[in-house]
Amino acid sequence: MPSPSSHSDNTIPKLPYLGARLRSLYQWIEAAQQTGAYDEIWDCCCDHGYLGIKILARELCQRVHFVDQIPHLITNLQQRLSYYPTGRYQTLAADASQLRFSDQQRHLIIIAGVGGENSVEILRQILPQHPEQSLDFLFCPATTQFDLREYLHEQRFALLHETMVTEKGRDYEVIGARWNSESSDLPQVSKTGNHWDLTNDVHHRYLTKLIKHYQRRTLGDKASEAQRILDIYQATWNNLTCP
Repeated sequence: MPSPSSHSDNTIPKLPYLGARLRSLYQWIEAAQQTGAYDEIWDCCCDHGYLGIKILARELCQRVHFVDQIPHLITNLQQRLSYYPTGRYQTLAADASQLRFSDQQRHLIIIAGVGGENSVEILRQILPQHPEQSLDFLFCPATTQFDLREYLHEQRFALLHETMVTEKGRDYEVIGARWNSESSDLPQVSKTGNHWDLTNDVHHRYLTKLIKHYQRRTLGDKASEAQRILDIYQATWNNLTCP
């Protein structure tokens, strides 16, 4: 535990409760320590900073960066961080797409709580600034997961981790991926995922829901695009159910 800063009563603050979604992200980061700690972890679109605070308190990296484009959230967060040494964290009221990363450290960039389309827009701004640097990302898109997966696949991201988690009746995909991987042992991120196990009720329910979602979208004004995606998910279903 880090030593207290100038906090008046030196009371160790109670760590925030992490719901199933953030807890899944935290557990992967904690496990990743076994293969080499990250120097810098960036908690983007951090909202109240719950995940980053626990990472900071457990000293899972040298420095945690809290990033959100809403200034008052960052102001409130700064007050909650006053216990911790200022050299171990940074708060930024900024758009995550404008972030740049030193090539002297090992980085993990967490992009969670926004949709897949927004995640792609962030990446499109970041990646051209780091054409040869290896960067690790941890995603948990709230919506449009396929948009993110397809972009990661097209950009040849290597897969570090993927799983599913359910919170308050909603299912989420968690995807760990590496930009500019030097390892030939890592598979490429799939457009639909390699984690499926249809004997698992959550997986079965979620893939069924995705197929029904795109079936409905084939009746809308972007029918051809919806049909293209539907065919990809349907092929995944067929591969899983047909020996």
